[in-house]
Amino acid sequence: MIIEHPWKTYAIVAVLSALVYYSFLGWRFFLPDIKAWMKKRKQPTSRQSIASATLIPAESERLDEERIPFLESSQSVGDEPPIWQNEEMFEKAQGLMAHLASEIKEAHQKSYSKQDLLLMLQMILKDYIVLQGTAFQTAVNNYIETECARYGSIHFSEGETIEVWRKVV
Repeated sequence: MIIEHPWKTYAIVAVLSALVYYSFLGWRFFLPDIKAWMKKRKQPTSRQSIASATLIPAESERLDEERIPFLESSQSVGDEPPIWQNEEMFEKAQGLMAHLASEIKEAHQKSYSKQDLLLMLQMILKDYIVLQGTAFQTAVNNYIETECARYGSIHFSEGETIEVWRKVV
């Protein structure tokens, strides 16, 4: 038996085989996802319902709790600007970050342990307690994590970075 167009026949068989194979895989492993996607396409949604549906209750409560200190620190008292717009506080935060950069670099060079670095950071932050509870604290925490990641020897979790501030008090 001689096939008139063997490549055309081969292409048709290959495409049909791939179609059957991937249809089976989709049905076997992704059927719940496909059903949810089809159901979601049929229902009209508003932006507000999507935003509220994506956060589980515990997570939304946690986010609300995290926002409270920032909102309190950003509210102005009388004629004073919010604390995050205070030049003196900004300069203190910049000085702290410069100090942290040099100390974390030194800690990396001298191969400090994680506990030694935590203790050193606590001693440094003790002089900058005025930044605690402000938006600058978040910036300093991010800076500590960035500097530690830069040298790669010690990595802090978010909880450990917050713990540095808690032990200072």
